[in-house]
Amino acid sequence: MPKRRFQALVLTFFLAACIGVPLEAEPVVVIESPILESDMAGLQEILDQSIADFAAEIDELTGETLEKPDFLRGSSYATSQAILSSLSIHDVTRPFIAIGSSAAYYSPWLSTAVVSELDSLDVTSDVDAGACVQPLVLRGGLPLNFLLDGLSVMGTGGYMDATTGPFGVTSITASLSAQYVAFRPKSGAVAWNGLTFSLGGGFASQTLSVTIEADEITQTIPIDPDGPGPLAPFEARVSVEPTIKASIETLLLSCNAGAMTGVTFLKAFTLFAGGGVSAGWGRSEIAIDSKDPINVSGYLGDLIDTPGTIGVTGTADEYADIFIRPYLAGGLAFSVGAFELAIPITFKPVDAISVAVFFGVRL
Repeated sequence: MPKRRFQALVLTFFLAACIGVPLEAEPVVVIESPILESDMAGLQEILDQSIADFAAEIDELTGETLEKPDFLRGSSYATSQAILSSLSIHDVTRPFIAIGSSAAYYSPWLSTAVVSELDSLDVTSDVDAGACVQPLVLRGGLPLNFLLDGLSVMGTGGYMDATTGPFGVTSITASLSAQYVAFRPKSGAVAWNGLTFSLGGGFASQTLSVTIEADEITQTIPIDPDGPGPLAPFEARVSVEPTIKASIETLLLSCNAGAMTGVTFLKAFTLFAGGGVSAGWGRSEIAIDSKDPINVSGYLGDLIDTPGTIGVTGTADEYADIFIRPYLAGGLAFSVGAFELAIPITFKPVDAISVAVFFGVRL
C-alpha cells in the first residue's frame, strides 16, 4: 500500500505540468495475446479472455491519471510567472551578462495546503497548484542609445536536458524585451534610478517525463480441459508488471508590458519595484505509453509459441488557452565594481510568485 500511494503521488504531481482546462483523455489499451501452439483453440480462447480483463484495469488506471485540469492550469500560470522573473531588470544603462536560476509557484491565495495533503493524494487527485523551475538561465542586456536615447534591449535563454532515475525533463526557454528610460537615473549617495518602461515576450517549450513501475496485475485461470471428462482441472497464472511512461509536451508564448523604478544606496545596494501586465497563449498535450510482456506460468506457460504484450497509448485532446494577468515586480541587487548579484521577485495577486537569482558582470 505505501508503494502504491507513493507511485500515485509521483504521477499526480508529475501531471501538473502545463495548460489547464478539462482534457478529454482517451487512452487505448493494445493487446497482443500470447499464441499457443496449434490445435489449442479452446485454451487460446480462455487465455485471450483472461488477458482482456487486464485491459479494463489498465484503462481505468490511465484514464484517471490523464484528467487534471486544475493541475494543468496551475502549471501554466507558474511557467508564465517564472518567465517574468527572468525579464525583471532594474538597470540596462550599461551592457551586462548574467547567469542564474528561477523558480515559481502557483496556488489560489498562495495556499500551501497541498503540502499537508500529500499523504491523501492518489491518481484521481486534482489539486489547484503548480510549480516551475528553471535551473539554468542566461540573460544579457545592451543599450541602444545610438537608435534612441534611453532605449535598450535584453534577452534571456534557458536550456535543460536531464534524467534522474525515472524522471526526465527537456526544456528550452527564451525571452526578449525592450526598455526605455523615460526619466534618467540620478547620482549620489542615495540615487533614484529613474523610471523605465518595458515591453517584451517569452517562449517556453518543455517535455516532462516520468516512468512509473506499477504493482503486478495477475489473473488465475481455472481450466477444465475436457469438461465433464476424466481429465483433472488445473490452473494457469497470467501476469503483467506495467511500466508506464507519461510525458507532457508544453508550448507557451507570452508577452508583458511593465514599468520599473528603484533607489540605489552608496552605488552598491539597489532596491527596485514595479509592475505590469502579462498575457499569453499556451498549448499542451499529455501522453501515456507502455508496452510490457505478458507472463504465463503453469501448464499454459509451456505451450506458448509466440509471447504476448499488453500496453497502453493515450493522448489528451490538444488544448489552447489565452490568459491576461497583472503582476507586481521588485527585488534587490548588490554591486561590487563590475560584478552584481541580483534577486528579482514577481508576484501576481494573489496566487503566484517567482524568485530568481542572477550573478553577472556589467561592462
